[in-house]
Amino acid sequence: MKMQLLREVMKKIALSLIAAVILCYSNFIFSASMETVNPKPNWTGFYLGGNAGYWGSQTNKVTTTGSTSFINPTFEFGASNIANALAQMATNNSSLNSHGFIGGGQVGYNYETSKGVLLGLNIDFDGLTNSNNTFNLQKTVNLADFDESYMGSLSATQRINYLSTVGARLGYLFYPTFLVYATGGFAYGNVTLNTAWTAQESLGPTVFPAIATQNSLSKTLTGWTAGGGIEWLFKPNWSAILEYTYYSLNNFNSSVTLAQINGSVSPPVLWGSAAANTALSLSVGTIRLGINYHFS
Repeated sequence: MKMQLLREVMKKIALSLIAAVILCYSNFIFSASMETVNPKPNWTGFYLGGNAGYWGSQTNKVTTTGSTSFINPTFEFGASNIANALAQMATNNSSLNSHGFIGGGQVGYNYETSKGVLLGLNIDFDGLTNSNNTFNLQKTVNLADFDESYMGSLSATQRINYLSTVGARLGYLFYPTFLVYATGGFAYGNVTLNTAWTAQESLGPTVFPAIATQNSLSKTLTGWTAGGGIEWLFKPNWSAILEYTYYSLNNFNSSVTLAQINGSVSPPVLWGSAAANTALSLSVGTIRLGINYHFS
């Protein structure tokens, strides 16, 4: 038992020493590179590069709101119960949080001042994996004044096709080859939102045929971005970056109508309906590693 404990202690000491050696060696290489890449490297100029990393939803909420849009005046009391029940059926809240891989490219321009302050413009474009996410809901709503009810479902699927930013960079050179910076500006992304609704009144399809409707929209949403990172010029004209970026996009809105036909009369007539408005709020955080080639 004592020997096993001693071996574990020695193993931990050895691993700690190895880690310390690696850290010291890394610091030595990093410090040497600070001095040998270029005594006074020129950051001013255009650059082009690529990036890859991780993305995750920060806010990704789907809110559906129902409101009555038609009540048949022939039998207003019963038709209003139908329309109000459909409006309740269409009122829901859900989250579509997801995460995955992100990768793309960037291009920009830097201007280095005499005091080590760097001003710049950066444009990036990234695709995402695992951005499909689906929410499914089953719901029952009772009519207010009748011993009847609706049973229905909602399926909402969101996909983020790409994200992009056009932003300013403000940084400071703590070493001639080591930059710490903040970034912010304009963001946009393409998002697809699919919704599908079903509803069946308890009197059955002979009186009230089943409702089934769906909507599919793809929009480019605009918004804002903010973030920060570090950049290391490890060789002449070559730099590595580590950056966190936050994207906040404007709401995605779509609408469908849940319309109930009364089939017990001839000819069948629209009895009551409700508008189902869907709003998607979306924000994303990313952590990316990248490499740039500088044309300075």
